[in-house]
Amino acid sequence: MSTPTEQKLQAIVAPRLKLLPEQVPLDQSLVEDLSLDSFDIMEVILEIEETFAPVSIADKSAEELMTLRDVAHHIDSELGRAY
Repeated sequence: MSTPTEQKLQAIVAPRLKLLPEQVPLDQSLVEDLSLDSFDIMEVILEIEETFAPVSIADKSAEELMTLRDVAHHIDSELGRAY
């Protein structure tokens, strides 16, 4: 069962993968497994920051956040939420 944060992230990434949000895997690498290029990643990060303001994803953090589940954990910790 995915968290509300993970569900929002799936909805953000789904159009780029031409999938339904629930079909977007949470534990696969965004770059290596899902084949998002650097432009896609940049767009995704911008949309994440808009959706989850005041969360910010620095360049260094972006390199370390490999999967949507990693991103969700980062967002939830930034917002002080635990699931």
